[in-house]
Amino acid sequence: MAIKEINTYSFIGNLGGQEPEREWKEIDEEKDVIHCTETFERPCLLLKPLSVLTTPLPGENGEERRLPVLSNDDVSIELVTGATAEPAAASRERHEVSVQIGGAGSVPTSQGDFELAQGDVLALPPGAARPNPQGGTRLVVYAKKPLHVAKGYPAQDDRTTAGGCVLLKPGEVLDQVDEGVSGGKHFELMENEDLMVEMTVRADSQRIYHRGFNQDEVAFQLTGQRGTRTTQGEFMLETGDMLWIPPGCSHRNIGEMLTTRIILYTRNPLVLSQEYSSRAEQVARAASGAVQESG
Repeated sequence: MAIKEINTYSFIGNLGGQEPEREWKEIDEEKDVIHCTETFERPCLLLKPLSVLTTPLPGENGEERRLPVLSNDDVSIELVTGATAEPAAASRERHEVSVQIGGAGSVPTSQGDFELAQGDVLALPPGAARPNPQGGTRLVVYAKKPLHVAKGYPAQDDRTTAGGCVLLKPGEVLDQVDEGVSGGKHFELMENEDLMVEMTVRADSQRIYHRGFNQDEVAFQLTGQRGTRTTQGEFMLETGDMLWIPPGCSHRNIGEMLTTRIILYTRNPLVLSQEYSSRAEQVARAASGAVQESG
């Protein structure tokens, strides 16, 4: 089947209004994607951070847990759940953007409390976070450089700002977003020179492929279940899963369920954290042991 593919050759972030360099191509999905013979320096990687984070290990209680997942010198991505007596050390040194992924939560800051529903986005400057007794579960990204509301975010005048804190409620502006050329509703949230955070809401398959050459791309499945077809195979993401896509890998989202994804683009390559690998192995061993005992 012939299908369009958009190639981006520069970092996809458009801070300052500079658009990334793009080129449209027509490809044969069967030959160029499904039966692709290209080789890649780095593989796509399907991660299950929400499951790994929320599965208790022997001896653990229900208190707050943090799980670093991916990072580079400019950006770090983690999941956090439960209450915490003290903010993470990174919040005192770096800019932070959090996406509420598990129900509602209250986030206290030096500028007051922010109430977050699922899908809401809160950006904080360094040092703004406060002890959090009811934070829920969040996807948290720490950045070395200041973060700004992306130019592609709708309703710029409706966002809430206070003392450098920014609260976005994407679910309330969806009706202001037109369907894009790829189908679904797709818009940017926050950005800086090294990071772009986007949201996509769709109920059908993406109509085009995307191949980015100068960024890592991380898709986090916020709601629902959706597949991604790539030149490295097909991956099914459940709610709370991540798909890490390296540069040069063509991909499109497939499936007919209404879903929401958070997409993170980083200018520089990411590295999987040792904390994630270690905990994922422990969770897998504990699950294997439980199966053997039940058998």
